[in-house]
Amino acid sequence: MDRNELTLAVAGALVGAFLLGWVLRWFFGRMNASGPRSVVKTVDLAAQLHAAEEARGRAEWRAAEAEQESARRVAELQAEVEKARAEVSRAEAATEEIRAVYRKGLIDRAPE
Repeated sequence: MDRNELTLAVAGALVGAFLLGWVLRWFFGRMNASGPRSVVKTVDLAAQLHAAEEARGRAEWRAAEAEQESARRVAELQAEVEKARAEVSRAEAATEEIRAVYRKGLIDRAPE
């Protein structure tokens, strides 16, 4: 191997190493999404995350408020049901009294 062949071999190896490095850097850059575009994406993702956290907070607040309203409404309905049950019990008692008086009246008037 003379001097020219050695120079060409070394130059070819250097060019090959340069191209391999460039290709690998491009490949890893694509895999990691590095560069100015990734910074913009990161900022956008951070803004979306912040907005999502705010929306979650508002949704939790609304859910708690709705739960309190539902609990209040259930308590009101239970009170109304108890009141209605008491009224039905009173009506049943009055009905039984009327039936008893009616039966007693029928028995007293029965022909002998």
